[in-house]
Amino acid sequence: MKLIENYQQDLKHIEHRHGIVFFLIFLAFMLALPFIVPSSIIYNATLFLVFALVAVSLMTLVGFTGQISLGHAGFLATGAYTTAYLFSQGWPFLLALGAAAIISGFLGLVIGLPALRLEGPYLAIATLGFGLAIQQILNNWSLMGASTGLVADRPRLFGIDFFNDMPYYYLVLIIVSVLTWMAFNLKRSHIGRAFQAIRDAELAAQMSGINLAYYKTLAFVISAAFTGIAGGLYGALLMYITPEGFNLVMSIKFLLTIVVGGLGFLPGAIIGAAFFSGLDVFLSSQQNRSQLLFGVVVILLALIEPGGIYGRWQKIKRFWKTWPM
Repeated sequence: MKLIENYQQDLKHIEHRHGIVFFLIFLAFMLALPFIVPSSIIYNATLFLVFALVAVSLMTLVGFTGQISLGHAGFLATGAYTTAYLFSQGWPFLLALGAAAIISGFLGLVIGLPALRLEGPYLAIATLGFGLAIQQILNNWSLMGASTGLVADRPRLFGIDFFNDMPYYYLVLIIVSVLTWMAFNLKRSHIGRAFQAIRDAELAAQMSGINLAYYKTLAFVISAAFTGIAGGLYGALLMYITPEGFNLVMSIKFLLTIVVGGLGFLPGAIIGAAFFSGLDVFLSSQQNRSQLLFGVVVILLALIEPGGIYGRWQKIKRFWKTWPM
């Protein structure tokens, strides 16, 4: 078993050479993907990137800090509607995306402060109420199109028109890659360590001088801001958004994504998003049986591997490191 000998080893993103090779292969695959698959797959791959960003943001809140959220569809809707509306009013797309992050982050602050006194199922119910409230507000807000919805145009940046799926895929890939890299660095920072200390033992973290109220609220703000950016990208991908698209089922699926991928591990969030994106493509041809099959798959995964897909991978690695001992 490999032991950490110094602080620099603990800060490494990738521990081994084969990990670096795997990362480079994965990066090359993502860059070459639009040239080797049909256009319909490019759309689904872009959707995977957006949902991977949501999963990473939710992992920051649930996996790192231990705070449950069933309202992230509300933050996603906030980001989508904010970006679409401001862009339609003449704002540059990236500036509208930044405004979506700020507004979503502010809503995260509004939810995070009252949630300080809540935990477990009570916190889940509070965030669930937030998600449902956002959907109802949008459903009755005439400025945002009410139940009819809102057109979300794709941008033109640096002389490049992102209306087609291939250019937009690369735009989303760049933004998601940068934000995911930031999330990995956040986990290694003193803020990320404070998040994990709160998750593992609140009382011990408080005794160590960690401000629980500050860091719990900060986790909500960061998670909501990242989800708001994902919402802006999601709206432009769909090109037309309605309140019904941001429902309770979406929030539950986001939570399932990080649980099935591997709760507490950032790579698990990406793996979970890839798994569910592929599963959705497969089940789309199953018509009336899709929801039943989806539920069966999730139950089987939870029974076979409670630690998630990434947890199983970690067990396999530990087995081969210690074999034949």
